[in-house]
Amino acid sequence: MEKRQLKPWMAVIFVPVFWIDIFILSGLFGRWFGVWGTLIGELLLIVLAVGIAAAFRADIRRIFPLKRPEAAKVGGTIVLWLGTFLAAMGIVGVLSYFFPQQMLGAGEDVGSVVMTLPAWFSLFLVALTPAVCEEVAFRGAFLGCFRSIRNKWIGILVVSVVFGLFHGSIWRAIPTTILGIAMGYLLMETDNMFYNMLFHLINNAVPILLLLFLSMMPGAAVDQSQMAEIQQQMAGGVSLMVMAVYLMYSSGAPLLLYIGNYLIHRGQPGYTKGIFPREKRWQLVLLLVVSFFLFLMGMLLMFLSTIVALA
Repeated sequence: MEKRQLKPWMAVIFVPVFWIDIFILSGLFGRWFGVWGTLIGELLLIVLAVGIAAAFRADIRRIFPLKRPEAAKVGGTIVLWLGTFLAAMGIVGVLSYFFPQQMLGAGEDVGSVVMTLPAWFSLFLVALTPAVCEEVAFRGAFLGCFRSIRNKWIGILVVSVVFGLFHGSIWRAIPTTILGIAMGYLLMETDNMFYNMLFHLINNAVPILLLLFLSMMPGAAVDQSQMAEIQQQMAGGVSLMVMAVYLMYSSGAPLLLYIGNYLIHRGQPGYTKGIFPREKRWQLVLLLVVSFFLFLMGMLLMFLSTIVALA
């Protein structure tokens, strides 16, 4: 039987099927089986993605490429994640300043799940499972529908926006879309799902590990009344100083993204003359200008925050 490529029109099959699983079936599974229902819903994504692709007689190995990882690309993935995370942090900082209640509400559900589960199970349920299942569904099957299009960014952007919206909140969709763009780019450039799965795993695991670390510190226990007070203070708004710090952090993103991109391409044409070759000096200058602008904006906002506080 001849294997085919998935076509763009086939995306109209994947999207509603994934929507039904995530927003309807997963909710039902959650009521019936508790947290195990979340796991069932995630695993069903793989069954649906692979099953529909097979029904279209698609080349499964091409749609879901999984190969042995390379050390340089693993390092590049980690650096690329850090750069993307810092970029998203800057955007979240600005949004949290202007829309504090909406941004706080966007993260409450995930935080409540993590806080009520053992650390190892949180890592399995919130980090590892989505990293595999959601990547197979969105970067595998869904993005596979657009891989025949010459301009790779069309598919990356479409899939990333839908991926962001599938997280249930327009406020969560914004940073999630940015992360989705990076994961889609990783797959398109490496043709290996290991790297976008690793990116997804790191992004979901870091907050859990951070919460675990903080909970182990002396005096870190917080009762429900204290937690409610903290949430109320956060809902009142993020200070100008906090937004300034977020922007200053994000100033490191351009250079990290450049280095991560170099590492995942190292040795390929155009990436054989070192990390900062002479012909790419203009790119380095542009990156430094953007970084300086973000850092300067953060410093100015911090200065303004200090003046307001003293007034």
